[in-house]
Amino acid sequence: MANYAIMRIEKRKLGAVGRICNHHERLKAEYKSNPDIDPSRTHLNYHIVEPTAKYRKAVLDRIEEVGAKRRKDSVVMQDCFVGGTPDWLKGKSVEERREYFDYAYRFFENNFKKENIISAVVHLDEATPHMHLCFVPITEKGRLSSKDIIGGPKGLVGWQDKFYEYMHEKYPDITRGTPAKVSHRKHIPPFMFKVAGELYDHYGEICGAINDIGLVNNAKKKDAAIALLGRYAPEMAQLKVQLQSTDKHIAYLERELFSERDSNSNYRSINYEQELELKQANRKIYELNQKQKELEKVISKIPPEVLQQMAQQEKETRKRKSKGWER
Repeated sequence: MANYAIMRIEKRKLGAVGRICNHHERLKAEYKSNPDIDPSRTHLNYHIVEPTAKYRKAVLDRIEEVGAKRRKDSVVMQDCFVGGTPDWLKGKSVEERREYFDYAYRFFENNFKKENIISAVVHLDEATPHMHLCFVPITEKGRLSSKDIIGGPKGLVGWQDKFYEYMHEKYPDITRGTPAKVSHRKHIPPFMFKVAGELYDHYGEICGAINDIGLVNNAKKKDAAIALLGRYAPEMAQLKVQLQSTDKHIAYLERELFSERDSNSNYRSINYEQELELKQANRKIYELNQKQKELEKVISKIPPEVLQQMAQQEKETRKRKSKGWER
């Protein structure tokens, strides 16, 4: 199994900065978009760079400090993710993982300047340890310019190459992954597979319950069907949103995944195992989408307002149980 040092950079406009702050700094009471977050472990998270204020204020303060001009549609922040192959990271001690993220942080400090970094936080409350680092794209001449700093899609691939070379000096057992811009690979959170899988396991029950609701003279069976659907309502409601996030990537996979043409001919890996892992990852996304579509056809028979109502009731029930109000 190849080991990878993972680095992604995404540009953010001012309107998205608050949402990013709430997620990275764990300022929300609940994280519906990522149920893999374990609140009981959040106290283990730590900062390499602690923000002086919420991200929006910190970003605007830095732009004002250097006297840069900002348009309404300006990219004001680069949102960076640093991770690694899960088993490889989990195999390291607490001290070794801290050293890994400290070393990765210095890549950003060396290349984008410490004074532009508004936060660097390591999350240990999810399945795999990772770091979120945010910085304001200020040039040497004091201009706010994501284009000058990152350089567009090709520039991003270049930065990922530099990051790999930097990390490889200290960790020679890591391999350069195929860039997402080249491979068309889409990052799909593990919980999406989990939600679809759980619903698919109960596919027969859900189909039967939807059919039973239509019964006119059997109130007992109808009530039981509604109760069963209510139990899975939050996941069914979430599935509709999940399907939209995979459809675009699947359109590409349906054209390329099973063809003989190598879509990565300009960036071919000499490591066959790496190419195989990529194909397997894309195949999983393809299979996930097929399950989602099959489930969505059944769920679409439930009126949207009814599904949302059931989902809200079930969420409230789960919340009460989690607090010990119900047994």
